[in-house]
Amino acid sequence: MSTLLFDRVPRPKVFEDNLWAAADRLRAKSNLKASEYAAPLLGLFFLRYATNRFEKLRTDADAQNVAKQTGRNVEEPEQTYVRVIGFVVPAAAHYDNTLLQLGPNDSAPEMVIAAMEAFEEANPDAGIVLPKADYRKIPDDVLRGILREIAGLKITEGDVFGKIYEYFLGKFALSEGQKGGEFYTPTSVVRLIVEILEPHTGRILDPACGTGGMFVQSAKFVRSHEEAGHLSIYGQEQKAETSMLARLNLFVNGLKSDIRNVNSSLAAGAYADDYADTAGKFDFVMANPPFNVDGVSAADIDGHSLFTTYGPALAAKGKGKTAETYGNANYLWVSLFAMALNETGRAGFVMANSASDARGAEAEARAKLVQDGMVDVMVTIASNFFYTVTLPVTLWFLDRAKTNEAHPRHDQTLFIDARRVYNQVTRKLREFTDAQQQNLAAIVWLYRGETDKFTALRQQYAAALATWRDTTVTDPDFEPARTYYGLAQHRATYATALAELAQQTADWLENAQLLLSPEAQAALAANATWEKNIVALAELTADTLPTDKAGLMALSQQAEALVTFADKELRPAKDKSWTAANLRGGLRQLSEERDLLLFVLERVNYFTAQLAWLDDHFPDGEYRDVEGLCYLASRADIAEQQYSLNPGRYVGVALEDDGRTPEEFKEFVQTQAEQLASLHAEADALQGQIAQDVRVLFMDVVWEEAV
Repeated sequence: MSTLLFDRVPRPKVFEDNLWAAADRLRAKSNLKASEYAAPLLGLFFLRYATNRFEKLRTDADAQNVAKQTGRNVEEPEQTYVRVIGFVVPAAAHYDNTLLQLGPNDSAPEMVIAAMEAFEEANPDAGIVLPKADYRKIPDDVLRGILREIAGLKITEGDVFGKIYEYFLGKFALSEGQKGGEFYTPTSVVRLIVEILEPHTGRILDPACGTGGMFVQSAKFVRSHEEAGHLSIYGQEQKAETSMLARLNLFVNGLKSDIRNVNSSLAAGAYADDYADTAGKFDFVMANPPFNVDGVSAADIDGHSLFTTYGPALAAKGKGKTAETYGNANYLWVSLFAMALNETGRAGFVMANSASDARGAEAEARAKLVQDGMVDVMVTIASNFFYTVTLPVTLWFLDRAKTNEAHPRHDQTLFIDARRVYNQVTRKLREFTDAQQQNLAAIVWLYRGETDKFTALRQQYAAALATWRDTTVTDPDFEPARTYYGLAQHRATYATALAELAQQTADWLENAQLLLSPEAQAALAANATWEKNIVALAELTADTLPTDKAGLMALSQQAEALVTFADKELRPAKDKSWTAANLRGGLRQLSEERDLLLFVLERVNYFTAQLAWLDDHFPDGEYRDVEGLCYLASRADIAEQQYSLNPGRYVGVALEDDGRTPEEFKEFVQTQAEQLASLHAEADALQGQIAQDVRVLFMDVVWEEAV
């Protein structure tokens, strides 16, 4: 609930700020190129993160170790740490007790390298190698500064290495990441895939795993839903550096895995050793494979059923011969994902939008997927979810259980068009909020008959709404922590602040009345509403306050106008009572109270809107087609569309839905109007300046001609 309470509320960017400060030091004072920044920072973040997680779980591990001292199965502390936490942080590798305690004669680079070696030696079964190569290229004082910057990182779980790579891809546009998504699939997209895939227990494969973020989110899903759930993790990654990051990422999150570096070809996805044939082996497959790869060798694929069952046929070259390479590997990947599933397995993966409508051999492959009943859910999302590419993508979900003709959804495929569902983080970047993820997943729950999950989500929203409206909420992520006291309390406080400021203004005027200049008296007489507004504000109560943001803001502006008029038009030149009245201080206090009220009001409205979204789209708590959002298609429907799997072909267009709540729309219009007015004013100023410049230029020309 605590995470949901602050959904869509910008979090303090401690992680990003620390990372930026550390990278900035490297950029300014090290001998490293921009493309080399990541490796040393990753190693330091690993030790910081490992220490955080170790200390967070250490108390529980120590208690379990004490309990193990009786009986036959006595454990050493290190054994308990590995069992409970997943690893041991030896003293030499402890970030706080060693790396932040360097003496003046210590060499920071050598101490960091020694710390990493100590960690590797203390965890011999981990099979990880920390990046130690570049620290000697960093000056001692610079490295000490970076250690201090990173010390502020407090996170103890999550896809930390994926976030670091995401950050570098966004800030520095590393050449390795230009194809987009190779290292990192945005967390909000991964969470949506996980919520729809629902990986509880079993074997999970990602044959293009990058830094392992999908595995981390899958394990988090299991932990949040059932304590007994367990996933056996198998992955592969083409780039050796990235596969190493995946191992580190999973290891530091306490997850055991089999991550392999496959640097040959797509066909290497057919594992043939430790866990035998890939076909039919996995309960879940998740992936974000490279899009639109060409030139994959037909000889390399060698007709393997993993790739040919649902893959494209080779193009004909004439005289009975076929092409030596595949023109596009998208459906080779799709076939691999489908064929890796066991009889009840599910797959969820990211694919370029073009694959949903591709023609020729790819259309034939797609038709076979549909005819077999393999395609479960298709979700198209907007552009700008990835740092390095802007193209929109489609999330594919396959369900091998549906290929059984007796399956209740054998003849059904759910299409969701989520292109208008997003949160605009920056001008160039979007993401899903937690509520948006849950709302989209709720459509799938209803389609699958999981109505209890839909009901539980409604209850969560209702509880969040009531929490913000009626109780005290503390946000510990800020320093100092921020506390909110419920809507009624903040309305009362804001009303009191308005009334007190109005009374203070009236008291000041009474004290300064005899000192007013003739000009001030004339201004006061000409402004008939000023004293009326004082009276109106002084009589405000929590019950008479407006209920909307615009009305509350208008009162604040009115109060500011009162004080500004008193200061600029009425205030005598030598008025000591003005300082004593402290009206400007009252305005600052009023602004603080207003902002607290508006924040709580936004939270109440936000969760009210989420409930309305669910109830408006699915009023009976059961699935139904919603124009512009979702459509349940039969295989015959899809055949009529030439086996297109593009949701836009099926859901239609809801012209009246712009994705905004009424409050958000009002704010949008107001913002646009303010921007337009500002642009008009700027245009007028520029026009005047241009006219003046033309007059001056004309005068210069006339003068020169006269001379």
